Amino acid sequence: MAGQATSNISSIQKMESRTEDDNDDDDEYDIPGEIENIVEQLLFGLKDKDTIVRWSAAKGIGRVTGRLPKELADDVVGSVLECFGFQETDTAWHGGCLALAELGRRGLLLPSRLPDGKSSISTTLKYLPTSVLNRV
Repeated sequence: MAGQATSNISSIQKMESRTEDDNDDDDEYDIPGEIENIVEQLLFGLKDKDTIVRWSAAKGIGRVTGRLPKELADDVVGSVLECFGFQETDTAWHGGCLALAELGRRGLLLPSRLPDGKSSISTTLKYLPTSVLNRV
């Protein structure tokens, strides 16, 4: 009986150590380094002077972000929200709106990011020249 209890305890300890090892792996993702470069290029494309380039970049951001883990996808959303800085051009603001729309359509905007997104879009609609909005 005592041997069986010892065996059960050692089995439980092994399971706990495996669970702890699995939890440590959750913070590390096996994502190729090229993905960061691709996302960077897509974010740069949101600021392009041509609408079709901004639209394509927004689509690409949506597709790539949909395949990333939630934490990394949220980082991409944060980078998109940086397009709405007052030092940015009107084309960057328009590209940011396109990207937020695509991310929202795909269900990739976390509830914690919705107030920031709403604020950015509201500000854009107030200040962005209607000529940019009508180009679409």
